[in-house]
Amino acid sequence: MNQTPKFFKNLWGDLQGHLDTSMWNNVTKAWDEKRYQDSFYTLLDYINPQIRSKWSNNTQTEFNVPHGSVVVNIALKNDRLEVTCPVVDISEAIRVPLMRKVAELNFHPLTLAQIKLVSNKLSFHYHSTLDTSEPYKTYYVFKEICQTADRYDDEFKEKFKSKNIVEPKVTYASSAEVDLAWTQTTDIIKETQEYLVYFDSQRWYGSSLDFIIIALKRIDLCIQAQGHLKNEIERVVGELGNGNANFNERLANGRKFLQQLLEMGKDSFAKNLYQSETFVPEKWRTSGEQVKKNIEGSVTQVKKYHDEKNYIGSAIESLYLIYDLFYQNNMDKAVNDILLDALNQAAGKTWQEASGILLSGLQTISNTNFNN
Repeated sequence: MNQTPKFFKNLWGDLQGHLDTSMWNNVTKAWDEKRYQDSFYTLLDYINPQIRSKWSNNTQTEFNVPHGSVVVNIALKNDRLEVTCPVVDISEAIRVPLMRKVAELNFHPLTLAQIKLVSNKLSFHYHSTLDTSEPYKTYYVFKEICQTADRYDDEFKEKFKSKNIVEPKVTYASSAEVDLAWTQTTDIIKETQEYLVYFDSQRWYGSSLDFIIIALKRIDLCIQAQGHLKNEIERVVGELGNGNANFNERLANGRKFLQQLLEMGKDSFAKNLYQSETFVPEKWRTSGEQVKKNIEGSVTQVKKYHDEKNYIGSAIESLYLIYDLFYQNNMDKAVNDILLDALNQAAGKTWQEASGILLSGLQTISNTNFNN
């Protein structure tokens, strides 16, 4: 294995999200001046400039904003903010384990909103006065509801036989896009399995674990999976990164999951390839300057490996860092372009060549003033 792995571009082409970061100062300025309703409206503009024109009533006191397979209902009533989000109908569900799971979610991860059962329907609920709806808190309420609904509505349906309340408005991948996504995903897995054989033969078991994690984040960037597959990838990535768990078990579970992905078949795979309306993005919006700060230590380590001519270690460290940046964040286009170009240029090169290319890409990030 003398060459670095292939690079595949993302299926849908949009890695930005809708957040308008230029609006945030206006949000906090209005709040500081005690213009609470203006602050709230500007917060909606920050999240997505189309919300107030596309999903509100004529008086802008009610907003019904779609997010995946749910709709978040927001109402302003007498200086109060009320948020509800129906999730699933449990009339014919397996109720006892489902309600046990709901109780668990109400303790964690939910901290502000709560899931309640009303007329056989599970819904998120949150309310406060406008003068206590501090922008950071309100944004987190929306994010908490969207993220939890997105993560668990499929589980409620798959495991407990509940049903959608709102029919999801999604755009599925075309047959050509499904074929491409399936081919690229299987290529990533088979290629990774070949690397694992090599790393294991060298007793580089840490590199084997890193490459499994890199593979899952490569797949996430490539196909931008939704639904059950997205949840499973997130679950396994979390388990593989848990340093408190047994290393050999993590390695074995990672290998097993890659094989399960191969065996799921293209038809089942295709059910997880779609685009839907998004209210609050799951990934955090990260500016170029924040990225620079976040990668300082890692770039130092990459350069150290490169200078010591440990090109494999340098390249793996770079690949791990770059794919994790895409996995965790919505970044500025300028940052995306630099990193995607580095991945593309390094693909299929010798470890030495790739080490230099990837390090150069990261150093370009470090040396760029993104405030200009």
